[in-house]
Amino acid sequence: MTSVRMCMVNIRCKAVKTIAFLYLLFLPIHIEAQRAYSLSDCVQIALTENAKVKQSQTKEDVAAAAVHGSRQSYIPSLSISNQNNLSIGRVLDPTTYQFLTNRTVHDMSAAVGGSMTLFSGFERPQAVKKAKLNLQSALLETERTKNDLALNVTALFLNIVLDKEAVAICESKIKMLEDQETVISKKVEYKAATSGDLLNVQADIANAKVDLASAHNSLDLDKISLCEVLQVADWENFDVTTADVDHTETCSRMWSSNEVVASAFQLPQIKQQELAVDIAKRDIKIASSAFWPSLNLSAGYGSTYSNARTKTDGGSYSFYDQLSDNRSAYVTLSFSVPILSTISVSNNVRQKKLAQTMAEYDLEQTKYTLDKEVKQAIVNANTSYEKYKLLTADVEKCTEALRQTEEKYAAGAATYYDYQTAVGNLFQSQAQKLQSKYEYIFRTKIIEFYSGMMSFN
Repeated sequence: MTSVRMCMVNIRCKAVKTIAFLYLLFLPIHIEAQRAYSLSDCVQIALTENAKVKQSQTKEDVAAAAVHGSRQSYIPSLSISNQNNLSIGRVLDPTTYQFLTNRTVHDMSAAVGGSMTLFSGFERPQAVKKAKLNLQSALLETERTKNDLALNVTALFLNIVLDKEAVAICESKIKMLEDQETVISKKVEYKAATSGDLLNVQADIANAKVDLASAHNSLDLDKISLCEVLQVADWENFDVTTADVDHTETCSRMWSSNEVVASAFQLPQIKQQELAVDIAKRDIKIASSAFWPSLNLSAGYGSTYSNARTKTDGGSYSFYDQLSDNRSAYVTLSFSVPILSTISVSNNVRQKKLAQTMAEYDLEQTKYTLDKEVKQAIVNANTSYEKYKLLTADVEKCTEALRQTEEKYAAGAATYYDYQTAVGNLFQSQAQKLQSKYEYIFRTKIIEFYSGMMSFN
């Protein structure tokens, strides 16, 4: 019994050691999963995992396959055919073209043939060039998708940072009010304050906790939104760090709208519209190729065999001898000139020219819209910075006003309503300051993106 117990103890010790080893082995993974993600981390995850990027990359593959297919149109067609027939009764011998009566005939024919288009009005080279332009457009679409996704991630990331600071403000407010509640409780005990003041501060604490719950709710919703974009399932343990976001100091920056607009015109959406014009021009040339005549070449080689065929002396005709004697070849050169079809071709060309005009208008409108967006972004950024400066000064004033009100309230020279108003003004000013600060940071990043100073790829 003693040896059995010792054995059981050893087994349990080994099991405990094994569990401890596995825990230590997987602990770094758990810590890694809990780490806070920077803005650049989030952008890179989104560019790797987001379904929209993968869809755009799949479209690139489709466009690349189309280029390969357009090049294959130059390859001649080649086919091999074999036909076996078994006929009973009155049968036509395919090798002699004579009818045979009451016979069972097995015949076979085999052939190799091919054809190729020598000239089709320059349609094929233009089709290859169009396919290449479509591939370039697909690549630009992927780049544009990544840019839009990165800007969206940046906005969601900054919202989370703002939410976290809003939570900190609410917690600071609750802490301040709870400290004041302790002071007022003692005043009420010594008849230096009324129970109404205590009820008011308790009501303010309750309202502050409601605001804190709302701030947490906003933080959770923004985390869910960002994790959805990043394809991260565990949003509850997701956290961010502001290591690569300059939010400690906000300073004014001077931008030249003309320079920013010139840089913005190098973005994928502009290049895509320019390619759309080029593609429309290729469509015109492809449609115009139908005016030209076409020249085609085809050739073939084959032979036949029939078990009913005999030699002139009545001897049997072997399979290989028949294939050698019955062989034939052909070469065909065909030339086709369109006549009445030119009417429909003319209408098709006219439609393609209108499509080119529409593409040129779209390019012009895209440039106009982008020019407007850049200028609005600069104005909004400057406005956000001015708001931030004013609210920074306002926070300092509200902080000093609250300090003086606290002293007066402690000395009995101010009412709790005065203290309540000062607290509300301070925290409202702090919230507005945070809002303007992160709004300015986000708009600054947009302008940096337009300026080519920030690349997400």
